[in-house]
Amino acid sequence: MNSSALASIDLRPPISSLVIGALSAAFFFWLAAVSFTTGKHPAATLGTTLCFVALGLMALPMVADYFFARHRLSDDAIDFGRRFGGRGTMRWADVRLVRFSPTMKWFVLEDQARTRARVSTALAGLPEFARLVLAHVPPEAIDKKTHKLLVDASLGRRPRVWL
Repeated sequence: MNSSALASIDLRPPISSLVIGALSAAFFFWLAAVSFTTGKHPAATLGTTLCFVALGLMALPMVADYFFARHRLSDDAIDFGRRFGGRGTMRWADVRLVRFSPTMKWFVLEDQARTRARVSTALAGLPEFARLVLAHVPPEAIDKKTHKLLVDASLGRRPRVWL
């Protein structure tokens, strides 16, 4: 990193994502245990138990995001974390594509080697991320819709989560 005016900035999920993910997983795993142990009830079938286990597993990515999907920004690059571990670094100058995924509610950055970094709109520090992308990523790498969302995010207006 150069000795620019910007100290590194951390992007991290809010504590609420950990709480919601952990409570949801615990609730559905508890229901699965109750369903499995009270098998005499007609509604408590193996299918019901497996359904509750599946719902509990679906909550675990929120917990994983809290611990692993943390990013550090500088004037030169983004050091990014992935949902299920692993880290990477992408220099702003190497970014060849920035797009917004409306389904997943995250920005996707892709470099020359097709490495992808995903930045959720729920992360604390999103305005700083948007300002750095707008300042350092080549303009031709950002489509018009994503550019507008980044400008809004840089002003503190997050993309809408719900339709």
